Amino acid sequence: MRYFFTILFFFFSITGSAFAQEVYVEMPQNQGHVGVPMRLLVVYKDVQSDSVPTLPHIDGFTINRRPGSETSSQTTFVNGKVTSTSTSKYTFLLTPQRTGMLEIPAITFLADGKRFQTIPKTIEIVDTPTSGALKVEISGTSTDVYLGQPIDLTLRIFIEQYTDPILGVTLDERDMFSLVSTNSTLGMFAEAINDGRASVQTVRGNTEEGIPATFYVYTVQATTWPETTGTMKFEPVSILANYPLALERQQSFFGSSSLTVSQSKLISAQAEMPKITVLSTPTQGKPEWFTGAVGTFDFRMVAEPTALNVGEPITLTMRVTDLSSGPVNLDYLAAPALDHVPTLTDSFKVPDQPLGGTTDGRTKTFTQTIRPRNAGVTEIPPLPMSSFNPVSNSYITVWTKAIPILVHDVATVSANDVVGGASVSQSTQQEPHTEVDGGILANYVGADLLESQETKFTPLLFAGIAFPPIACFSVAFVMFIQKRAKSESSIQKGRVKNAIRSIRSISTTTNSQDVQNIAKALRILRRTSCDSKEIDVLLKRCDAAQFGGCHDSNIAKDANNVVEQLT
Repeated sequence: MRYFFTILFFFFSITGSAFAQEVYVEMPQNQGHVGVPMRLLVVYKDVQSDSVPTLPHIDGFTINRRPGSETSSQTTFVNGKVTSTSTSKYTFLLTPQRTGMLEIPAITFLADGKRFQTIPKTIEIVDTPTSGALKVEISGTSTDVYLGQPIDLTLRIFIEQYTDPILGVTLDERDMFSLVSTNSTLGMFAEAINDGRASVQTVRGNTEEGIPATFYVYTVQATTWPETTGTMKFEPVSILANYPLALERQQSFFGSSSLTVSQSKLISAQAEMPKITVLSTPTQGKPEWFTGAVGTFDFRMVAEPTALNVGEPITLTMRVTDLSSGPVNLDYLAAPALDHVPTLTDSFKVPDQPLGGTTDGRTKTFTQTIRPRNAGVTEIPPLPMSSFNPVSNSYITVWTKAIPILVHDVATVSANDVVGGASVSQSTQQEPHTEVDGGILANYVGADLLESQETKFTPLLFAGIAFPPIACFSVAFVMFIQKRAKSESSIQKGRVKNAIRSIRSISTTTNSQDVQNIAKALRILRRTSCDSKEIDVLLKRCDAAQFGGCHDSNIAKDANNVVEQLT
């Protein structure tokens, strides 16, 4: 009996589902616009076949079907009865081609061997309520610029104001700008727009058809800097917008209403980018130390230390400040080429490598190291910083003030002084020695010499026997922990040996490279051995010979003597 009711229950479930088969269309719009697609849904309810519906030709419309379908299923239990439904929706886009009352006739669909016929529907097709005007223009720098000169451009987006004729609602500037598609190409203005730096104003004008209209004008400014000479290449600017054609009010669950765009069309506009050529600065009148700065700048400098020996370094801190009023980009600003300033290179050794700098706002700071060549130098001369002014089409040079310095000469030390010659031995007093009578045994006196030397097993002796194994284990543990330190010590000893070998391989200093190698080896010895005044004196002589122009032929000989003394 139980099985009978189960089969009966299953039968009614199937038949309930089978008798609910439907095929119908959904098209809620009663009004459309010429050229704007309208959505029509063909709904298959509880249809088992996989056939895809087709629409016949409909007068006044062009028809396109979107690929795929939307499917859903639902199961309900009511008074012990199970009802299951499945639905498939197919989307067609009908685009009106003319105005007037256009009819969508009754359409017959064949599904699961049955015929289903829809109800005819008449739709009023009218012209779009607005032209949906969209215009984009770019203004600003339009002439050729020099490499390093900024390019200032302004983007203006004109969007026609929309008013719904049925609801009598006008969208404000924020609502209209929200309709700009994320697929728009914004080029160099993307960052400014994303940061909300666009201003807006309302203006009256005419569409391209000459129809008076109100526009929202969105203005965005941006600056870019060319990286190479030649034709400036800009990213294109193309604006897409889903312009509204109809609005509707939607009621929420809590009773409040909101406006949504029920129908829209995609419009677009492209901006014509300016044609700009990036030029190199002219060669006529270009200073030797010019490094490409374009504009107007302030140049300041400080030096430290101002009292030193020949060959010792002086650090110059140079600050370059952009005095222009607009945005700046100091990434490409280079320091003045000080190695091309004769008044500086005559008295100082100046490196010729390019300098990196740090930027803080409108100021970029550079540091440069110079070394005095002789003791007769009394000041760091005024130093120049040149830039090209595109307004006057000429070079401008600003100078720092001279900085007084005091340069001491380096004392020359002879080989006897280094290894401890006569002058040193004369100043060193020998400590007196005390002679002890009786030889070495005189150090041991007393009755304990007559005591027995027989070994006695005492607790102290047992402790001494047990201590070595424990100590070995402890030492092994410590060696394991300090393995890296001992490895570093071995490396350091190897460095000392290499330094000694390097000094011994040089018998005479024939060029500056030999002096540099000796100085490098001496610095290693100074770090690994006790403080040595002789090594410090030799290092100063090496600096004087390398950077101060002083020729010292005894450096190699004296360095070898110091090595012999230390080893």
